[in-house]
Amino acid sequence: MKYVLYILLGLFLLLLIIILIRTFLFIDKEIYKTDYKEKEIDDKIVEDLKLFIKCKTVSYIEKEKEDKEEFEKLIEDVKTRYPLIFSKCETRILKNRGIYIKVKGSESNESVVLLAHYDVVEATHGWDNDPFLGEIVDGKVYGRGALDTKCTFASALRALEENLKFDYKPKRDLYLCFGADEEIYGTSQYEILEILKNDGVRPMLVFDEGGGVIKNAFPGVKDYTALLGTAEKGMFDVKLSLDTSGGHSSSPKKNGPIIELSRALERLDKHPMKPQFCMTTKELLNKLGRHSSFIYKMIFANLWLFKGLLKRVFMLLGGDTKALVSSTFAFTVINGGNQTNVIPSHVEANINVRQAPFNSKEEIISHIKKTIKNDRIKIEVLNESKMYKECEINTEGYNLIKETIKDVYPGSIVSPFIMIGGTDARHYNEISDCIIRFTPIKIENIERKGIHGTNEAIKIETLKKCLEFYLDLLSKV
Repeated sequence: MKYVLYILLGLFLLLLIIILIRTFLFIDKEIYKTDYKEKEIDDKIVEDLKLFIKCKTVSYIEKEKEDKEEFEKLIEDVKTRYPLIFSKCETRILKNRGIYIKVKGSESNESVVLLAHYDVVEATHGWDNDPFLGEIVDGKVYGRGALDTKCTFASALRALEENLKFDYKPKRDLYLCFGADEEIYGTSQYEILEILKNDGVRPMLVFDEGGGVIKNAFPGVKDYTALLGTAEKGMFDVKLSLDTSGGHSSSPKKNGPIIELSRALERLDKHPMKPQFCMTTKELLNKLGRHSSFIYKMIFANLWLFKGLLKRVFMLLGGDTKALVSSTFAFTVINGGNQTNVIPSHVEANINVRQAPFNSKEEIISHIKKTIKNDRIKIEVLNESKMYKECEINTEGYNLIKETIKDVYPGSIVSPFIMIGGTDARHYNEISDCIIRFTPIKIENIERKGIHGTNEAIKIETLKKCLEFYLDLLSKV
């Protein structure tokens, strides 16, 4: 027995030594050298953004609710504000108000597409100031769309306009493609996509909104991290519905239809999809783990041992962390009954599903069916936006964005991650293998709450850095 204990102790010490060696060797050896010099940015970009915020380009699924004149006003402002773009470039204003701009490159065997959208969501009650005045408040441009995404829309346009003053000609064909309805499924990008497909365009890079430059972005990482969305979750809605005979509220049966459906939802909430690590998440852990504090570094350097534990921790933490390793269910709408003294004969609930790269739609539906354990409940898939392939890192397009970040935001860690929200970029998987979703701004968690929330605003210094990023990017294209 004594020898068995010695053997076990020896094995434990050997395991500990292996873990520690792997941890100490788990460092980021990448070195980036540049002669980049910070650019001086004037206030034109501030005036640009203020002007665009004043346009109430709120998109609605019910098109009759939209103020068409506000969209037309913004398009006219763009034409007036950037005369060189409309005199020197190929431009089109499309039927669904998409804006298409092409700059012919000196070498046309490659192309780059820059995306943004100029529509916004509604500004509900609770704002401290008018969300459509574009005021300067405490050193910030204030208003709906300041972050999502009129800041990148204005920056891309201003960067191109300023370059055209010096007869700018990129090496690659450059396309600026701006959508007018990203907030409601992005159909205006379909028209632009058809133009590119008909012209045989296969972009080496498609660049759209996504992650930002964030501090404390990951457990144990204190430095600023630029999160590049190299994958985007698929999305679809699942409607659960139950039909019964209903009845009078004076003689209710046990476990009525509302209770029956609610129990199905509760079971699904308690039994989420099995967590897994996709390629993108593995790359994220590999990159950010090398910059983590010692305990986290030890875990990420030894995933062969701690992977199972880490998955469970991510699921327990919930929120963004859970979304990295699992397809998720959000219970968003429930309907049943419209009269207080009548037990409804029909009840239904909507589940918004965000599909991870490792789960098929069929696997998700099968999980729902097995989990709710109720054949009386009908399952129906609605509004499907399919899951697309993950973008490889260390491609030419990825490195182009990475180098620009290293120039404009020196010292930042650059890492891939999964976009858990939807973007216009998803449409472009059909023609490009490299799609990067990144909003080139430093942003704090409290500022992120303004996106689709109240008091949305962007610091003037942040906006100018955003423009600086696009200026540097265009110089590399």
